[in-house]
Amino acid sequence: MKLGKLLLGIGIALLAACGGDKETAKGPLKVGIILPMTGDTSTYGKESWNGIQLAEEDLKKEGVDWKLILRDETSKKSEAGNQAKLLIDSERVDVLIGSVASSNTMQIAVEARESGVPLITPASTNDRVTIDGGPYVSRICFKDSFQGPVLAEFALSKGWKKAVAVVDKAQAYSVGLAENFTKAMKAAGGTVDYVYYNAQDTDFASTVLNVAEFKPQVIFISGYYPQAGPMIKQGKDAWSGIPVIGGDGLDSPDFISLLGDTNAEIYCTTHFAADAPDPMVRSFAERYEKRFGKKPGAMAALGYDVMIVLHDAVKRCPDPHK
Repeated sequence: MKLGKLLLGIGIALLAACGGDKETAKGPLKVGIILPMTGDTSTYGKESWNGIQLAEEDLKKEGVDWKLILRDETSKKSEAGNQAKLLIDSERVDVLIGSVASSNTMQIAVEARESGVPLITPASTNDRVTIDGGPYVSRICFKDSFQGPVLAEFALSKGWKKAVAVVDKAQAYSVGLAENFTKAMKAAGGTVDYVYYNAQDTDFASTVLNVAEFKPQVIFISGYYPQAGPMIKQGKDAWSGIPVIGGDGLDSPDFISLLGDTNAEIYCTTHFAADAPDPMVRSFAERYEKRFGKKPGAMAALGYDVMIVLHDAVKRCPDPHK
């Protein structure tokens, strides 16, 4: 990934709202930002916000001075929609950024579509986000129809043809990613059995045993780190020797600490690697660590990039306030 490059299209949502190639001034552009700053997936929100702040600093050097209004969706679908409505109706924002979890972003997209306020998400990968959201909704990250087959290809390259997918039926991300993984696995001659869990659970003992009964060659956890970490920790004995793979939902600085003393072989897909040799990535990682005291994760990079993509779109608008 190249920081500052357009990943999957240039500001599609905002361009759909206006078009053109000039920017006019009617006061600062009001950008409503909806992220999980508290709750289960708060590391995603905090990292995204850190990246957004770094991008804001760089844009200000170019004379760009937007009004950023951050709202916490508390890692809840209902609150994501509530905050979107408040930002649109009360704050009169010109554009929305958010969120991370696909189900939460879908709630924001409902409000964006109904009001005509464009929405761009930095990290929601479920394909339906932009399909159902229509022309006012776009993303800068890869989709699950890309990520799922990549995971399947990786598993098959390791000789792992018998998989169990562990799925949270309440999360669009979890369901969509599992479906894309399964389709690719079966097309190549592999098999996938399903075991379901509830994100509200704190004890995954039954889930662990149900997975083990299938005697898989690989376990695919299609979900988020707050559940995946404890699940793998509890599966230390029953899953001994079985590799675990997952999507970008596992990529969080808290994931490792949640694993405990597991010796599991774990792989996951992600959007960004702080140790990549690219000079631009290296420069960003060093700057981020100096500012925030930790290495940046994928959400930090996507938070930065979503601002750069939005800026490119705004430059093309004759009046981004409309």
